[in-house]
Order: sequence, then C-alpha cells, then structure tokens
Amino acid sequence: MTYAITVVIPTIPPRAHLLQRAVTSVFRQTIPPRSTIIQADLDREGSAATRNRALAAVQTEWVAFLDDDDEFLPHHLERLTAEAQTTGADVVYPLPRVIGPDGHEIPRRHEWGGAPHFDGLALERQSYINVSSLVRTDLARKVGGFEFHHSSNGLNDDHGFYLRLHHAGAVFAHVHEPTFIWHHHGHGQPGAPGNTSGQPDRW
Repeated sequence: MTYAITVVIPTIPPRAHLLQRAVTSVFRQTIPPRSTIIQADLDREGSAATRNRALAAVQTEWVAFLDDDDEFLPHHLERLTAEAQTTGADVVYPLPRVIGPDGHEIPRRHEWGGAPHFDGLALERQSYINVSSLVRTDLARKVGGFEFHHSSNGLNDDHGFYLRLHHAGAVFAHVHEPTFIWHHHGHGQPGAPGNTSGQPDRW
C-alpha cells in the first residue's frame, strides 16, 4: 500500500554518492511514498530555490522533505503519517539521530528539536525544526515554500518556511523520537546559493 506522499530531495551533482544513500533510505520505508522527486541544482541557486521547483511539481496531498546528505530511518514515513492521522496536524516533525563527520553519533542538543512538544514562541526565537518533516502540500505552496532567512542561529532556508506556516495557522505535531539521520558536517553554510564552504561537494 502506498500513501499520498511525495518525497522531495534537492541535490547537486558532486553529491551523487550521498544522494544514493538518501534515495536508498526512501526505498527502505515501511510504507512507501507514492513518488520521489530528485531536483538537481545545476546553476548554484541554492537549496531553497531547488526545493521550491520540486514542490511545484508535487501532485500528492503530503510532501516529505529530505536533504541529499541525510537519510530516513525505515519507519520515518510510517511514524509521521500515523502522527498526522492521530492529531490532524498539518506539519509533523521528528527528532534526528545526529552523526558527526567522524561517523560517530553526537548527543542531541535541546535546540535540535529536543522539546517534547511544538513551541511556537521558541520557533519565533530560533530555528529548531529540521527540514525532514511531513507537510500538507497545499499549505507548503500557500506560504511560498522556502527562502533563506537570517535567524539567531544563522542563515538557513527552513526557519522562515516553518514561521510562515505557523503564522498561517498550521497545526504542528512533534514525534519525540528519532526517525531520520542528520549527517552533521560542521562546516560551510548548508544549502546557500553558490559555494560558501570552499569545498566542491558543498553548496
């Protein structure tokens, strides 16, 4: 049985080996999505514009976002879908397992989605919801998708997205358990237009 979910993965060509890992994690889901859109950024526009092009092509009720250097745990879509069905939420986000550059797990910090429930006031102060969420497609489009936004904890393309969803009245639900792996590289400005890290495999 498939569910009305499209997985969106933005990528750049030098990260083909990482993309393969991400795509494999989608194939291993206990409930498969209806489709997966892999959107390549060939012009160095950045992850926000790339994600938005993919979002425009989604034809399912739900969209699940995944960075090309991260990966879903096998129960990710099943767990987030169940939470959406139980709570009626428009946005469902989980905790990550955080893996450092040396391949070892990093203890989660509170600001990495650690609060047990959604906190709108905390979201106003800083970005704390990772992009690997499940969102109603029509709402994601209604608020304009992603754009780069300066927050107290740096420049990112997802904080403004979640803020606009919150201001539009979207209902958020938090799955307080790890359902995806966040590979934390600790350098560069992930997803920013152009190459801000000085490394060929980074945006």
